[in-house]
Amino acid sequence: MLAQLVEYARLKGLGTEPGFTSKEIRWLAGVSPAGKLTELIPLDQAKTAPDLSQPDMMSLPGYLRAQGHTVEQAAHFLADTCAVVFGLPEWDAAGNIRKPEEHAKNLQKHAAFRLLIQLAANDVPLLEPIAKALSDSQQVQAFLQKLEAQAQKRGPERLKSTDKISFFVNGRCVLDCPDWHDWWRQFRAQAFPRSGEEGQMPSFASGELVTPASTHPKVTRLGGSAFGHALVTYDKEAFESYGLSQGENAAVEEEAATAYRAGLDALLEKAQTLGEMKVVVWYDREIPEEDDFFRDLFAPSSGEAEELQALERAHRVLQALKTGQAPPEIRNSRFFAAALSPASGRVMVRDWQIGRLEDFVEAVTTWFEHLAIVRRSGDQSASLPGLNRLFLSLQRPKSREQKLDDYLKPVKTLQVPLWRAALNPRLPIPYAAIAKIMESHTAEVMTGAFSEALQAQKPDAAALGRIYARMGLLKAYHIRKGGSMSTALDPQHPSPAYHCGRLMCLLAQIQEAASESEINAGVVQRYYGAASSTPALVLGRLTRLSQHHLAKMAKDAPGLAYWFNTQLAQVWSALGPNLPRTLSLEEQSLFALGYYQQLAQSRKKETPQTQAPTTPSLFQE
Repeated sequence: MLAQLVEYARLKGLGTEPGFTSKEIRWLAGVSPAGKLTELIPLDQAKTAPDLSQPDMMSLPGYLRAQGHTVEQAAHFLADTCAVVFGLPEWDAAGNIRKPEEHAKNLQKHAAFRLLIQLAANDVPLLEPIAKALSDSQQVQAFLQKLEAQAQKRGPERLKSTDKISFFVNGRCVLDCPDWHDWWRQFRAQAFPRSGEEGQMPSFASGELVTPASTHPKVTRLGGSAFGHALVTYDKEAFESYGLSQGENAAVEEEAATAYRAGLDALLEKAQTLGEMKVVVWYDREIPEEDDFFRDLFAPSSGEAEELQALERAHRVLQALKTGQAPPEIRNSRFFAAALSPASGRVMVRDWQIGRLEDFVEAVTTWFEHLAIVRRSGDQSASLPGLNRLFLSLQRPKSREQKLDDYLKPVKTLQVPLWRAALNPRLPIPYAAIAKIMESHTAEVMTGAFSEALQAQKPDAAALGRIYARMGLLKAYHIRKGGSMSTALDPQHPSPAYHCGRLMCLLAQIQEAASESEINAGVVQRYYGAASSTPALVLGRLTRLSQHHLAKMAKDAPGLAYWFNTQLAQVWSALGPNLPRTLSLEEQSLFALGYYQQLAQSRKKETPQTQAPTTPSLFQE
């Protein structure tokens, strides 16, 4: 994984030189050529800035003191937080400094920041106005008042003490000027000398003999901590059992460590979310955007037409890869996929997969085909769910008061299995995912939420999306177990449980059609749970109760009665003479699919509602 991240960073031309990194700069302090602090400029952009690792920060004060300077804390060069660069405190509601000890340390860091600027200004004329401005305490105090005024604002304009700030001189951000680069390289080489060739070891990233970096730079784009997360760590005693210290336990040269961090941070900027994980996918060469289906896994489309186009595009790309029509450099491409999450300052690699681009495209295509389900109107397929929406649909929606971590706890173990199933058509859908779906689905059916979402004149996109996602995943589960499942109603399905669900749907519709009141909701809410687990006990009784409704309907609406009788005849023909006594959880999921697909089929516009019956009712004595 490290080697592939290093290669990705080089392929993309990312800044991989040690001592430099990309930082989010929120503000710029304007400085005139005469050394006067002028305006505060909002920026909110990533800039290439000087970088010090944590060990470098720890050793910097000692190096500066050895050079005859008085410093107590370390600071970054040219860009740091507003709390460090200008000593901006954080106030509480009573007007007191919120963290006095931390503020005192930040003032010491401010002294170190100012010292670094002064040292650099001796060799870099560009920085002389900044050094002059920071040495004027009255100017600094006046500018601090501007920062505090901005900190009182609300919304996106609000400034925080942790926002990073740099300087604007001669019409440019100083971070965009290369004038200081050579000074910074020389300063790092003197302040943090590296060991010689006698300490060389095989690199985990390149396999070559290298001098290991004592520590590695932290990944900054994973979220969850402003201090970043370490991908390679060795700070536990167990890692030093062979007498090796720090980076010797996972030898990676400083250049490669900087490169893998730059590559992973770049990937995390466009990562997709799956539960509490960040998922990244990249390739060993540049491929056309239309051949990259990673985004489609999480956002198939915003509508059926776009979705159909994406699926057709996947079929075309897959066909081109399989038949050799695609260029050789595309056919030979490989993909790399990692699922990551933060864990106490470390990067937890939850999954790592590699393979051919053709395998990836085939997996996405198959995943979409397995998830496809008819929409409630019965006339075409529903919008496919993105992978994260599918995952969140396993259980009922999160309440406003509920924290996301608490909400994800019951299903967090399913994140990785679902991700792996999406990338490998041969892997099953986890049984635990089906159990969670059936728990949520049955509860919503029996509370009326399921029927309400399907019958609403003005559709609730979120509620319908959950239904489509759940039904699609139930369908995919049975397909991957070797079963036969179609997108829409399948009158020839081999499972009695599936046809029991169809029967339940028809019986509920008969009672609704025969009554002016909303009896259907009552029938479904009262009997669905029992019918899906003990169909012989419940459906037989409901069938007998429906006879007088059909008899009445034959007089008032003969065409409708004929249609119901025809549908019931099909279901009973598939069921046979006896209803199942009990259904397992898997069979209950087939019951749910049969119920839903029968309901969608009943709503197709071409369904005959007025044709006169030509055969006697199935339930006539």
